[in-house]
Amino acid sequence: MTDPRIQARRVRVQRQRGHRRLSILVGVLAAAGVVAGAVAIAHSSLFSARTVVIAGAVQTPRSEILEVTGLRREPPLIDVNTGAMQRRLERLPWVATASVHLEWPSTVAIAVVERIPVASTVLPAGDYALLDSTGRVLEDQTSRPSALPLISVPGVPGSPGSSLGASARPLLATAAQLPVSLLPRLQEIVVSAGQGVVLRLKGGLRAVVGDDEALAQKFVSLVTVLRGVNLTGIGGIDLRVAAAPVLTPLVSPSNVHGKGDG
Repeated sequence: MTDPRIQARRVRVQRQRGHRRLSILVGVLAAAGVVAGAVAIAHSSLFSARTVVIAGAVQTPRSEILEVTGLRREPPLIDVNTGAMQRRLERLPWVATASVHLEWPSTVAIAVVERIPVASTVLPAGDYALLDSTGRVLEDQTSRPSALPLISVPGVPGSPGSSLGASARPLLATAAQLPVSLLPRLQEIVVSAGQGVVLRLKGGLRAVVGDDEALAQKFVSLVTVLRGVNLTGIGGIDLRVAAAPVLTPLVSPSNVHGKGDG
């Protein structure tokens, strides 16, 4: 027979083991309860995106920002993916860069830097598309923007948010650096075969810019000529050598016939 003392000791050991297992189980359940409670609280309205602060958005409506980010639905801050939001914001036509920050317990702060229009171009239906210096189409307007130079781009521009091809870059670079003082005299900026970028000025005058190198000097030369030279009988100003503009005579039909008759 087993000694009663040994049997009693075995019972005590088993009870102690049972108590330890029970303590561990209770601890695990308690921790799980705390985690579950914390998750539930984090997903409650206490920590939802109830306040959205937007800075820098002038051309981009607040409603559009809330829609593209999903913040209109006031999601829990714990579920907000700031990187994904930034990428979606930067696909909006006017937005160049965006940053999104969470401010607990219930605020999302958004800062955007918007693009700057440098030119417009005519659309097939007669409207005008605003363009930034990279060729991004910003928006369509029914009337020509008087504060922007008009450029003639190859192909048909896409919808707002799309971008022009690389062939439009010299036109855009020229438009971006065009002095404001030249806008009243400008009709359109075009690309001419063999000459590159050409400014079509009012009165039939053409200013040949060529490539988009040394544009600042070319425009200084053009303004100097327009202000200080009698341009009667002049049809063109060649600015391809920036420091030495060349005036070309106006070719009239009578002159052309006269040369042919000779």
